[in-house]
Amino acid sequence: MITYIDDSDVKNNLPVKECVDELREAFISYGKGESDSSPRDRINGKDFVFSTMPAFYEKRGIAGLKTYIFGKNGYRFFVLLFNTADPQRLYAIDANVLGQIRTGAISAMVTSMLVKKKAINYTIIGSGFQAESQLSSISEFYHLENAYVYSRTFDHARKFAQKSSIKVEPVKDLSCLLDSDVIASATDTKKPIFNYSMLPEKYHINLIGSNVLGSREADKDVMENSQILIEENSAQSEMESSEISDIRDRKKIITLGEFVANPDKYNRSKTVFKCLGIGLEDLAAGYVVLKNMTLL
Repeated sequence: MITYIDDSDVKNNLPVKECVDELREAFISYGKGESDSSPRDRINGKDFVFSTMPAFYEKRGIAGLKTYIFGKNGYRFFVLLFNTADPQRLYAIDANVLGQIRTGAISAMVTSMLVKKKAINYTIIGSGFQAESQLSSISEFYHLENAYVYSRTFDHARKFAQKSSIKVEPVKDLSCLLDSDVIASATDTKKPIFNYSMLPEKYHINLIGSNVLGSREADKDVMENSQILIEENSAQSEMESSEISDIRDRKKIITLGEFVANPDKYNRSKTVFKCLGIGLEDLAAGYVVLKNMTLL
């Protein structure tokens, strides 16, 4: 039997904090080797790219994959999820909203484990679909004393601020970074938007925008001068992240599974999380949706 779950069901059944809790459980299991997630596989067509991201989550008895097509004719995201105890039970979950929520949630999870202040100054670079969930998710865990949004096109930042239910100030430059405890970058830029000289003495950065080698949101000196760099999957980082793959000091790179298992070991004041997205995250988010719909 196949059960279809649409974006509206996902939106109504995937609270950010519950998603964060489940992602933490998923990465604890991943760090213990009790779950697994393969790097993204891309197939290039003439006018599209087709991607798959398989994983299994042993603790919840589920396996499956995120799959999506993206090209000049549009895009579609899906999570296909099997119940491992009863493989005849297959769930097909629309994953446009799911991917947006889980990406914001994974950034909020990592940030909340590193930045212990209750009130922060926050900057989001980018004003698109993913920027919305970055802002809304971080606001679930912190009081935002000051929140800024920057876009290479100022009018986009202004419109983002106008429609946001969270107070955020559109800015024309990134001087606000010097006053920011937490920074998120959600852009498709190929050239770095900011460098180390623009940062405060203490910071945490979530880089979520680029997953193609050759693209870079943060300058190389940001990565070289940060104390720890957190990645989800080492093999995927080598294939998709110039920011991680170019690092000379490999000892400062840790996996998210290692970090979640023992966060106090990595308590630092200059940290970066490079989020590429792995299938395990989508399975964990999908599990929350199915649980709340009493389907699992």
